[in-house]
Amino acid sequence: MVPLGDVVDILSGFAFKSTSFSNSEGMPLIRIRDVKRGYTNTYFNDSFDKKFVINNNDILIGMDGEFNVGSWPGPAALLNQRVCHISPLNEKLDKQYLFHFLPKQLKEIERKTSFVTVKHLSVQKIKGIKIPLPPLPEQKRIAAILDKADALRRKRKQALDMADEFLRATFLDMFGDPVTNPKGWDVKELRELLQFLTSGSRGWAKHYSDEGSIFLRIQNVKKGKLSLSDVQHVIPPKTKESERTKVQKGDLLISITADLGRTAVVDKHTAQHGAHINQHLALVRLNKDIVPEYISAFIESIGGKNQFKGLDQVGVKSGLNFDAIKSLKIPLPPKKLQKKFLAMQLKNDIMVDKISTDIKLSDSLFASLSQKAFKGEL
Repeated sequence: MVPLGDVVDILSGFAFKSTSFSNSEGMPLIRIRDVKRGYTNTYFNDSFDKKFVINNNDILIGMDGEFNVGSWPGPAALLNQRVCHISPLNEKLDKQYLFHFLPKQLKEIERKTSFVTVKHLSVQKIKGIKIPLPPLPEQKRIAAILDKADALRRKRKQALDMADEFLRATFLDMFGDPVTNPKGWDVKELRELLQFLTSGSRGWAKHYSDEGSIFLRIQNVKKGKLSLSDVQHVIPPKTKESERTKVQKGDLLISITADLGRTAVVDKHTAQHGAHINQHLALVRLNKDIVPEYISAFIESIGGKNQFKGLDQVGVKSGLNFDAIKSLKIPLPPKKLQKKFLAMQLKNDIMVDKISTDIKLSDSLFASLSQKAFKGEL
């Protein structure tokens, strides 16, 4: 076991001038948000020191918030502040062995790091991590096994992305471009399609509980579906407000603050369990002639997102009022076609659920394999 500081070199990113940032011109620039996702939309259009150039397969660490590790896929890019590049000092340490070793160690540091605003990881903390250092051939053998297991995980995650892309392609094929409406569907404002519209409850922290009804928040609403991996429960008060903010099956939920335009359609199970919305969500109850999943898919499309950008009441923070929501313009194909899209979506959901289960299993197996690898049990 040796300290990482004895076997690695760490280069901290440079504070490049934001006034020279560009969306298209200059050298690609790696910012902290790019470490995990593996690409950048930011460019630096000015002179720079070549020592801050990152190349394919270089290992990067995000130093603030979540201490993520990534292997940069290219192209060559500049290393911005709050990101560091870590590399073996010599041939005593295999780079891929290092790459697979780091995530668990950094997550442990992240878990133990206190914070007031944002957690920060120091270079000294990284250098102090102890790494098991078997002979180089053994490191390469371990890395090769973990590479294969990781490749399987990534293929399953790619399959999940393809399933999402399939549904977007299906929407375009059935309904046409949601911006230009080439199929000439009638366009109506959302106000014409409504039965009921409200926003959620404020100040319900006093009703929080370990059981009871689900209190739906903005993080539970994403891509047309409810995400219930992070759920807050409440014991709802017996008030008119409580009745007003209680969801029913088929209700369309829309985020109306911060990340505008996220949607979800309430499923039968959630409605039967009992659920209420908080103030960051709007509850839209549509006419019976409208398929809520179609409206959700349109709002999540570029056609809906463009409208949200135009309606955003930019001030202290993003937000929409009821008039803005009601003014959303929705191309309205026949209900028969909307229901056909819903049937395709339900089939896609079954496939996504299976892939998601496989991903959880492969993540668990990879974690177990990795733990054994660095204990010398492989």
